[in-house]
Amino acid sequence: MTTRIFRQLTFILIFMAGYASLTQAAPSCLGGASTGFKLNGAVTHPKSFTPTTLSQYKTSKMTVSYFSGSSGLVTKTFIGVPLYDLITEAGVITDSTRKNDMLRKYLVVNATDCYQAIVAAAEILPAGGGQQAMVAFETVDETGAIVPLDDSEGAVRLVMPGDKTGGRYVSNVNTITVRSAP
Repeated sequence: MTTRIFRQLTFILIFMAGYASLTQAAPSCLGGASTGFKLNGAVTHPKSFTPTTLSQYKTSKMTVSYFSGSSGLVTKTFIGVPLYDLITEAGVITDSTRKNDMLRKYLVVNATDCYQAIVAAAEILPAGGGQQAMVAFETVDETGAIVPLDDSEGAVRLVMPGDKTGGRYVSNVNTITVRSAP
């Protein structure tokens, strides 16, 4: 009988501890426009970015087309900073004892509404896939004027040229976390 009670109490404690850690780790998914994002995770120099801080970097201008479920074919010009430049500056932590450890890295891009997309580091490495992924903070409107992103896109947006659908064109980015595959 004591063993049975002990097992039940152990199960309850494990369940409660697991539930508590899940509730503490749950991100806020309130949505709304982002004001910037944090680049963190397996990097030596985590940093926060806003459109103002991004504008101090060397920027790129890129016109992309992709299919959006709600809008059909979208063609838009974005201005932003190459994602590769940001993670290079952050200093991705690699294990020198693992061959090509950088190829095991990936980025989890989170939005304010908890939408997530994954970008493999190998996709954006110049010697890898060479994708020109960008963290955009401005766009070009119909008149040719450069304007901030609108509230539906937030202060910053991930742009993944070459993607045929807009699934990884993440609006309202609030974190980009560098991780390593197990």
